[in-house]
Amino acid sequence: MRELVLVITLIVGNLGIGFAQTRDKAGKTTGVAVAFYDEERLRNSDGEKSLENFMFFLNPIREIVKRDFPGVELKILRRGELLRLPDRTQLNVQHIQPPLGYILSAPGRKRRLLSGIQSDADFACAAAAFFLRPSSTCPK
Repeated sequence: MRELVLVITLIVGNLGIGFAQTRDKAGKTTGVAVAFYDEERLRNSDGEKSLENFMFFLNPIREIVKRDFPGVELKILRRGELLRLPDRTQLNVQHIQPPLGYILSAPGRKRRLLSGIQSDADFACAAAAFFLRPSSTCPK
């Protein structure tokens, strides 16, 4: 009987692991921003240059998410990884077109795909519109 209780406790405790969402101070799930890229599909001269530019803008975008969008988590997804999004869909980099970009997702809202390389201002404006919050990086 103790073993059964232990097994049930472990299962219940691990149910929340694997979901890409965060909760704000009130306990509400606010969303996730996912940077994704597929290195295998980017193995050519143009693709390598695109990936290099994508990585260049990733750190400023990480800072924007941290500063302007509290409760939103930035995840980085590579080929072969599956991610469950707060909108109850799943993301697999191998099956999405284009081979690099961003996904914005929140519970109860249709996710938004930002395809290709995004500058910090482009990302900030798109995230501000999606998450309905202002961003100091967005010039609008």
